[in-house]
Amino acid sequence: MRTRLRFPITVVIRRLLLALLFLGIVPVRLYAPLVWRPGEGWTDESTGAGLSASSSRDQLALGKKLFDAKDYDHAMQAYAILVRRWPYSFFAPEAQFRIAECLEKRGDFLKADKAYDKMIQKYPASSFFEQVLERKLAIGNLYLAGEPQRLLGMPFGPSMKIAVGIYESIIRAAPYGRLAPIAEFQLGLARTNEKNYSAAIAAYSRILDKYPNSELADDAQYQLGYTWYVSALATAYDQSSGDKAMEAFEDYIVRYPLGDKVAAAREHLVLLKKRATLGSFNIASFYEKTKNYKAAFIYYSDVIRQNPESEQGRIAEHKVKLLRPMVERDLGLPSSGTANVGSPAAIPSGPAAGGAPGGGPGAGGP
Repeated sequence: MRTRLRFPITVVIRRLLLALLFLGIVPVRLYAPLVWRPGEGWTDESTGAGLSASSSRDQLALGKKLFDAKDYDHAMQAYAILVRRWPYSFFAPEAQFRIAECLEKRGDFLKADKAYDKMIQKYPASSFFEQVLERKLAIGNLYLAGEPQRLLGMPFGPSMKIAVGIYESIIRAAPYGRLAPIAEFQLGLARTNEKNYSAAIAAYSRILDKYPNSELADDAQYQLGYTWYVSALATAYDQSSGDKAMEAFEDYIVRYPLGDKVAAAREHLVLLKKRATLGSFNIASFYEKTKNYKAAFIYYSDVIRQNPESEQGRIAEHKVKLLRPMVERDLGLPSSGTANVGSPAAIPSGPAAGGAPGGGPGAGGP
């Protein structure tokens, strides 16, 4: 024989919660849940405010009213009810957009980005599509500027990877849209911050290839040179990257002679040429010390060609005069004395076997 409960189970639970609340074990907010009542919809028992309306239009208006009151938690719940009950209504796309907006207002930027992505996936033809991309770009820029990843509201790690993912999602959503070149440019900056220089260079190159008429094309051309420059300096000095940096800076000066970064491009070219000259000079000195006079002659001549007015250029000119008779003798050529130092073409090119120090270009000749 069943024993009938003296009190309904809901009354027992309610009294238990009251007892726990009195003891301070249960927070007040937990005791104020949303309750569903037939004919009334969802109600917040802490305020008595109903969160469900009879139509999608009224539901949207309710969400907006709560949003304007800066009650973002309840506004988000009201918008979520609209999307769930009327997913194909005219107002559903805006409700999904507003959910993401509420998350932004609360500072949940990563969740907001995911909510914007959901809006793109569910309502790609919505009039809010462009606004979604703008908001995603703004969130990506926050993470690019240093907004950290957060766990339970506490920062715990760098966020460049998040910025990269957001910019890439914008490009995927609208590869030829108004914001695509901007997202590509910001992606290049984020990749540079990650020290992923090859990916940054690829992003700037895509702007020049896919959006040559973009307002960012000149900046992309400059950043292409600058990223090659940083890449060249990431190790002791990578001559190949340095050459590509010089080429990119020279292209910038030629293509955008009135650009606001022409002076900076010229300064970087001077620095790169000094680096290249010093690299050739060090290789030449190495070959001279090892008595490989032919290779030393070639690299000293290269120093003169690159930067004749530099200190290394002046020393190289003197070295070429001294080395020419020895090189001609070793090759069995008639001696021409020390004249005509600037014409290394008379000496067969390509240093002897044995690589240059530091993996330089000496392994295969200049």
